[in-house]
Amino acid sequence: MKLASAILALLGVAVLLAVVVTGGAVAGAEVTAQVSSDEPVPTTVDGDQLLTELAALEPALPAVAPPTGVQIDPSATWGTLEGDARAARTELDAIEPDLRALFVAADDADGAVAEAIALVARGWLDVWSGLGPLAAWEMHDLEFPVGTDDVDGVATGSDELRGAAERGLEQILTGQRRLLDGYDRLRTLGAAPPGDQVAFDVRAAQADDFDALVRPLARQLLSQSGPTVMVTTERFGTSAPGAQARARSSTMVCVDREALEALGRTPDAQELAALAEQARGRVDCPDLSPRDVAP
Repeated sequence: MKLASAILALLGVAVLLAVVVTGGAVAGAEVTAQVSSDEPVPTTVDGDQLLTELAALEPALPAVAPPTGVQIDPSATWGTLEGDARAARTELDAIEPDLRALFVAADDADGAVAEAIALVARGWLDVWSGLGPLAAWEMHDLEFPVGTDDVDGVATGSDELRGAAERGLEQILTGQRRLLDGYDRLRTLGAAPPGDQVAFDVRAAQADDFDALVRPLARQLLSQSGPTVMVTTERFGTSAPGAQARARSSTMVCVDREALEALGRTPDAQELAALAEQARGRVDCPDLSPRDVAP
């Protein structure tokens, strides 16, 4: 009886040891699986850290994003944009990767502060993108672009540069709208340290001024209709199958906008010639030679 009790006691100890060892092995396996996992460990960025990162970029941002003003010429289809687009683009070039990283971090984070900073970062990226074509237009004279070879004074290629300026301005307006929304939220939240909050409030005030003073004029500039219009009378190209023209050209005449619209239809060659003759000598028309007017 004593022998049987001793055997049972030994078996109990063995079972207990087996359970402990097995439990340790299982626990160890779980720990090993967690350590060796290739899954990325999720990280979260809080609002305070995002505010710190935005404040660190503040000194590198343009003092005021162009255009700072718009001058409209009532006798032309365009005007003058105030501000140095090339300088602002250069400043934003230096911090564009940081703005992009800030936008990604804020977009992945939660909370009102993160949403506001995502708008601000994306707004500056929009402004940076729009300043590219605007700076290219600013570097050249719209009337005589680089590469122009036209003895008649016709602005060959000017419509392309003008189009670049319009696209750039449209994107800047989109970015400024996001800056207004984002900085206004930061102003309302007031979550930044006092020194940084003052800088954000100044940016919000600048966005208010742009929306009230510059945006309406920029919109008017984009939709400005001048008193004259250029009409194409002839085009050169090729329609041969599989062939590509080595050169393309067109002949244009300048006519009075109201006179053209009064016809209510597409004018023929003789009507265009008459309209062009009426507009000859106007200060808002290019100096076209007689051979540029369709017979």
